[in-house]
Amino acid sequence: MKLLKNFWMMAVVLFSLTLFVSSCDDDDDSVPSNEVGFNDIALTGEAEVQPNPVITDGEGELDAVYNLDTRMITYNITWELGNADDKTTGMHFHGPASLTESASVVIPIQLTSDSYTGSVSGQTRALTQVEEDQLLNGLWYLNIHSTTYPAGELRGQLD
Repeated sequence: MKLLKNFWMMAVVLFSLTLFVSSCDDDDDSVPSNEVGFNDIALTGEAEVQPNPVITDGEGELDAVYNLDTRMITYNITWELGNADDKTTGMHFHGPASLTESASVVIPIQLTSDSYTGSVSGQTRALTQVEEDQLLNGLWYLNIHSTTYPAGELRGQLD
């Protein structure tokens, strides 16, 4: 009888331990449900929409997270223009526009240098509901402007 009692106690302890371990799911790598990621967005001249094509060896990358609670975009941008003698004259989030359209500046990005290459990280102001809807529907893009291409040398759609 004592053996049977110990068996059941051990079974209860093991079952409880199994439940505890399975509830401790390690999801450090998952994106929180209140965030939308825009990762590895290529910034290229081919993505530019202008009357004249942009021919550049320049490139860049945007990694960004939009927080649905704060309505802010946290971003990290790296770039290199196609000409080392060129200057970066501006950087902005534009919208609303599809891949084949251009749009007005919605949020400017503060540059710390006008170098032809660099990186910048930061956070936007809070978006309005209309702006959030546009962003989440893929209607925003990042544009990097240069002295050679004042209308934009590098572009990447946030979709």
